[in-house]
Amino acid sequence: MEKINYKNQITFGAKFLNTDAINKVAKYALENGKFEKLNNARKNIESYDYFSKIGVEIKENLKSGQKDFEFTTYTPEYTVKSGKLLTQYKIHKNKFPSQKANYLKEIYEIIIKMGNSAPQNKLYKKIVKG
Repeated sequence: MEKINYKNQITFGAKFLNTDAINKVAKYALENGKFEKLNNARKNIESYDYFSKIGVEIKENLKSGQKDFEFTTYTPEYTVKSGKLLTQYKIHKNKFPSQKANYLKEIYEIIIKMGNSAPQNKLYKKIVKG
């Protein structure tokens, strides 16, 4: 895992970074009457690992036109230097190839699966815990 200094961004709840992809998924859920289920999944994920942040990006392969989803987890590591608390983030990336035509629904379903039985389920462990 690589480390970077990462400035906090506005978040969806306290867990998901405010990315274009997560905004599209939230809008999809709202338009389809599924926002409450998405928000409950977020709360389940957040309740077990409050300090890590998750970024979601949609990447398109220009040659094939296939979409991939990239979940990036930023886990804080704290150090003290000269009396100041410094925060660095460990970065862990997971890429998933899109299997469906409706990629927003697919990301939504991944987040719902991550939230079900968190932190015991495999998807949560893979994405959040690395």
